[in-house]
Amino acid sequence: MQELRGAVTELRGEVETFGAGVGTHVQGARAQLESLVNGVVATIASIRPDVETVVSGLSSRIEALDTELAGLEP
Repeated sequence: MQELRGAVTELRGEVETFGAGVGTHVQGARAQLESLVNGVVATIASIRPDVETVVSGLSSRIEALDTELAGLEP
């Protein structure tokens, strides 16, 4: 019985050590992911004005073509 308790105690320690190691790795991965996401958000924010200008221009062209097409329909 003493041997079994000793084995259980040893396994419990190994599990706790493993869990702590996994937690550290997960925290590190999370920090890296947050850094990457922040970079993507910053990039999107920096190009957004240019994209909105292009989208606005394209929308105007589409509306003009729709108007022209409507004039061609019998």
